[in-house]
Amino acid sequence: TESEMAKLKAGGKKDEKKKGPERTKELVDAMKKWQGIERDAIDTCTELMEKTDNLLVRQIMEIIRNDSVQHHRVQQFIIDSLTKTPVNLRPEDLAVIWDEIEKHDAVERETIKLGKELAKDCPFFVQKTLLDYLIYDEQKHDKLLGELEKFKKSLYPYG
Repeated sequence: TESEMAKLKAGGKKDEKKKGPERTKELVDAMKKWQGIERDAIDTCTELMEKTDNLLVRQIMEIIRNDSVQHHRVQQFIIDSLTKTPVNLRPEDLAVIWDEIEKHDAVERETIKLGKELAKDCPFFVQKTLLDYLIYDEQKHDKLLGELEKFKKSLYPYG
């Protein structure tokens, strides 16, 4: 059960809350383990790409490999933010670029709309699958920019 898993993570101790440094160490250790998995995924995708001449398989493996590279970078950012340089976001950091962020987000939403129109009318399985992937990726970008907006609102509760 879920509570048994929590006890295992906590070293079998019941109802004992971990201190900040211990929680941080566990998170960093888990992130490093995850990075190892991502490195394995990068290697596996590269090997698969080398073993096939099929353009579709190569394209899909390249997408996954590139995502794994980016995941590894984000995981390292998380580790560094916990162990070296804390994340700092000041109102002026967003203020100087916010108009451009909003313009970029409008472009992201426009590409989502276009992608959905193309996918809706696409009669070809492979191309529709790749269009759906592109739409999903653009939606992910829009969500990330939405998270920045939440940060902005928490920094500027009235604007």
